Amino acid sequence: MIFLLLSILLSAYISVVFVVFNKFKINLFQAIVVNYGICVLTGSFAMGEFPITLQTLAQPIFSWAMVMGFLFISVFNVIAISSVKVGVTITQTANKLSLVIPVAFSFFMYNEEITWVKMLGILLALLAVVFVSRKGTKKESQVEQRKFSWHVFLPIILFIGSGIIDTLTKFVQVNYLKDAASSNTYLIAGFLVAFLIGFVVLMFRIITNRTQWQMKSLIAGIVLGVPNYFSIYFLIKALQSPLLSSSAMIPINNIGILFTVGLVGIFLFKEKLSRSNYIGLMLTIISIILIYVGDKK
Repeated sequence: MIFLLLSILLSAYISVVFVVFNKFKINLFQAIVVNYGICVLTGSFAMGEFPITLQTLAQPIFSWAMVMGFLFISVFNVIAISSVKVGVTITQTANKLSLVIPVAFSFFMYNEEITWVKMLGILLALLAVVFVSRKGTKKESQVEQRKFSWHVFLPIILFIGSGIIDTLTKFVQVNYLKDAASSNTYLIAGFLVAFLIGFVVLMFRIITNRTQWQMKSLIAGIVLGVPNYFSIYFLIKALQSPLLSSSAMIPINNIGILFTVGLVGIFLFKEKLSRSNYIGLMLTIISIILIYVGDKK
């Protein structure tokens, strides 16, 4: 459970850091690109070596790492764009509701048992996401609706993308990641692909004068990169644990992040939550308990 707890705390930290970045007017794309480079360095330092060799490129695990790397940087940027164009509320709702995809995958592909208690917990988790994400007055909701147009597809893309990342993480963990070395190699390869894609795009933007490099993006990338690497590494370690099935682990991880971010908003950023928000936070606790108990039956 310690790996799951660490993954939740680090993932919640990343969400909070993005809020801070926005206040300091840090270029999020630049920070994201640097972050993936830092992830590569962090993983290599943890292993004591850079694990990507010519032999690695020929292994099936690298093909999956390329897919994951593309998804990493794509979904991260969809989150940023969607937050601006559609709103943080809808963006976060789509992100967390994506837990249904890996749960369904675990049920059909790995024949994981889903008891009625666990199913009730998952349904309450989905309901909790809606309640926690429900903010703003009716007038503010009308403003958000005017933003939609083609941007309505951004949350849909985010929902699918986030779900695929969690599903792919489970798939690769089951079929290829047999020890700590293979887990690190896979993550470093994925982050390297994400960094290279982002670096090429960033260089193109700089050369064509579409953006200017911010030195503070380097610091921001470091602050983001180290915990980002370990948040996913610890999630993989948690999925390898026999304590809980993935159909329980992933929902608890997602809802745990939502609950932690909610507490940080209350105590650190002094956010004023509505009655619906508090109901949602209570539902997150109940859902986690039900999923955990249901998985043990």
